[in-house]
Amino acid sequence: MIIRLRFVFFVLLAVSAGACQSDQTPSRNDGGFVQWSLPDKLREISGLALTSDQRLLAVADEEAIIYEIDYNDGSLVKAFALGEPTLRGDFEGIAVLAGKIWLMDSDGQLYSFVEGGNGERVPYERIKTGLSDQCEFEGLAGEEQTGRLLLVCKESRKKKKGLRIFEWLAAGNVEQEPTEIELPEDGMKDGIGEKSVSPSGITIDPENGNRIIVAARQHTVFEVSADGRLIAVIMRLDKRRHQQAEGIVVTADGRLVISDEANNGPAKLAVYSQEKQEPMSE
Repeated sequence: MIIRLRFVFFVLLAVSAGACQSDQTPSRNDGGFVQWSLPDKLREISGLALTSDQRLLAVADEEAIIYEIDYNDGSLVKAFALGEPTLRGDFEGIAVLAGKIWLMDSDGQLYSFVEGGNGERVPYERIKTGLSDQCEFEGLAGEEQTGRLLLVCKESRKKKKGLRIFEWLAAGNVEQEPTEIELPEDGMKDGIGEKSVSPSGITIDPENGNRIIVAARQHTVFEVSADGRLIAVIMRLDKRRHQQAEGIVVTADGRLVISDEANNGPAKLAVYSQEKQEPMSE
């Protein structure tokens, strides 16, 4: 257990298998760890999600273009977009739930749509959650058992309010009062000797339902229970490998997949196998 241009011809969005890398050679390969360099169009990769058949989807944070990446070899499989012209925004999370794909922006607004084919444009529905005054959000996950989306707070916009996960029922565009789960912020800070924690991605461990949270600024992966208890500091991420970890998923066979935005070099996709999930030092 572990754990671009807006009006560019859309044909340029379509990709062929293997388009991510010409030689399919990982930038790093160390036993149970492999890391792939991603193409320039994913420089600002901001979220990851897995479909029910374990395909990896990603989004960058300025345009609503969904990319499928093969995490076994780092190749880009397909891309499709929302709207005509392509919807723009500050997208900070992606999830798959209830037969739909969901995007979340930094204000906690949601966008739902069905998966498109390579090069297609798809319609979408915007859901106003009313959470923009609560937090700056960064990280979205879907929980099949409860039918809820998990929106994780990166930084609170409310005085005397800490970090929280908002649970939003994904059944239709209806007014609702989301459930708030307080994150154990003090315990998370104390556990790594930091003055703050800034979550940048969230996923659910398919083995036990615990929340797996990555904090890019603190280079740390945490495990938190569904009711908000700190379970463990899973990993301290090596800064040489992870310059800005924004997306995280756990596969059905226990692999931990982490995406990093580009910094001094290309964006990266890292895969940790089951037997290499022991904590790493900085």
